Amino acid sequence: MIKAVLFDMDGTMYDTEKLSVDGWVWAAKECGSPLTREQILQFRGRPMRVNAAAFAGWYGSEDLYYHIRKFRTAYVEKYLAEQGVPVKPGLFEVLSAIKEKGIKTCIATGTARAIASEYWEKTGVLPWFDATVCGDEMKVGKPDPEPFLRAAAAVGEDPKDCAVLEDSPNGLISAHWAGCMVIDIPDLDEPTDEIRAICDYVFPSLHEVAELVRSWPEPGKTDKTPEEKK
Repeated sequence: MIKAVLFDMDGTMYDTEKLSVDGWVWAAKECGSPLTREQILQFRGRPMRVNAAAFAGWYGSEDLYYHIRKFRTAYVEKYLAEQGVPVKPGLFEVLSAIKEKGIKTCIATGTARAIASEYWEKTGVLPWFDATVCGDEMKVGKPDPEPFLRAAAAVGEDPKDCAVLEDSPNGLISAHWAGCMVIDIPDLDEPTDEIRAICDYVFPSLHEVAELVRSWPEPGKTDKTPEEKK
């Protein structure tokens, strides 16, 4: 029985994964770095310090990673200031379905809390979540199971009773190793055969996840929705 749903953020809740990758590509070019798109894709879902170490392994300097990252951050911030945070279709539908079942929720993101909090405030999602875990609070990060083990602990549930919503290979592997139900909503990557093998479900959007949630039994008394709390 599923008692908690653990959400990845970028690429799952928000359509920000492509924006971030585009920002990295632009920033690397501006800084004269040979950083490739394939290497950039490996950054997804992981804490900043882990990516800095990976970059240093490729190009010999963590300082250069942070320099390029400043350009990437400026690119993303300019877009968000002009366009707002793009919410994935079906996000509030699936959150509503989850709360109607009385199932707990937690965000488990590799993004630092200061940045993630801005996204949450701008999109009004926090009333829907029972807990949050961010990249700067983790020792390792995805694809290590740590993020989803921490998220399950944050809502007081066994990982085997948790479902994870993810889009990236790093995150899906993390969820699998944590022992959770693995639900893939592909964003930048169509799942390989190896990734499909570790997924319980692969859906084109969060709308289909909402339908799945509605089919689950209630683990307990249904919580009130944010609207009912007002």
